[in-house]
Amino acid sequence: MKASTPIGNPLIILNPAANRGRMRVYQDLLQQYIVSHQAEYRETRAPGEAKDLAQQAAMANRSIIVVGGDGTIHEVVNGLLTAGRRVPLGIVAAGSGNDFAWNTLKLPHAPLEAIEHAFNGTLIDVDAGRVNNSYFANGFSIGLDAEIGAMTNQMKNIPLMSGAQLYYVAALWQLLFHFHRCPWLTFLFDAGKVSQTHEKRYILLAVTNGPAYGAGFRINPVADHTDGFLDICVVEYMPIKRVLRLFPGVRQGKHVGEPEVTFYRAKTVHIESKQGATMQADGEESRVTMIDAAVLPGALWIRV
Repeated sequence: MKASTPIGNPLIILNPAANRGRMRVYQDLLQQYIVSHQAEYRETRAPGEAKDLAQQAAMANRSIIVVGGDGTIHEVVNGLLTAGRRVPLGIVAAGSGNDFAWNTLKLPHAPLEAIEHAFNGTLIDVDAGRVNNSYFANGFSIGLDAEIGAMTNQMKNIPLMSGAQLYYVAALWQLLFHFHRCPWLTFLFDAGKVSQTHEKRYILLAVTNGPAYGAGFRINPVADHTDGFLDICVVEYMPIKRVLRLFPGVRQGKHVGEPEVTFYRAKTVHIESKQGATMQADGEESRVTMIDAAVLPGALWIRV
């Protein structure tokens, strides 16, 4: 899809707190691109600033390069979709998980190669999603894994821990000490084509555009970020000993075929929980009793 009006000079949005503040390599490598592409360079200083900058740039029909982790990408995507404008988006993954960039979009890991793709890669249409009053790029979930995500955010600054290792530690802590938080849910997919109207207990319900979250855990292994559908993994409640046996295999998608695990594809999702439960969307958590979500086919225009 081509832009209806000429695209303005790029805006680079860099989160200096990403990668535990070790962003010098990205800052240095970007200098030549700032000159060659006549780009504006901005570093964020507070939560929410990346969203505001992205929204302003989109309204001005400027392309955007975001340098940061999943949280920064989440903010930029929310700014773009709030503006209602499709402009080219380049992503340079520099966080602890990088699930959307690395596991969904298959973008390069090396900083220079990632920057080159962000500025000069091929533009493709990529689905996004809306959940309640915000948007997501990679996905959202409710249940024990959302509690794990919340704890992972709290532990990000612990030395020598990041990515999958951090997720494993948070997961084991939640399983051993907070398993009782598994929620009782009802749900409807595609306005009732799939329904669970009687309240039932679940380990988790994960809705994604991409295959993985939690730094590479392949929760929906065959998810396609360009097919116009949300992929859904529903895991029924089971004894904790069973969970501890199944959990390590999720990283390789080995939970497929297990009797407690069911997969769906849908365009809309409605979930209710009588008791407040934790929801995470692209790693950002909130407490909810109701979730309404929908896929936004091809809502993003991303360089890969």
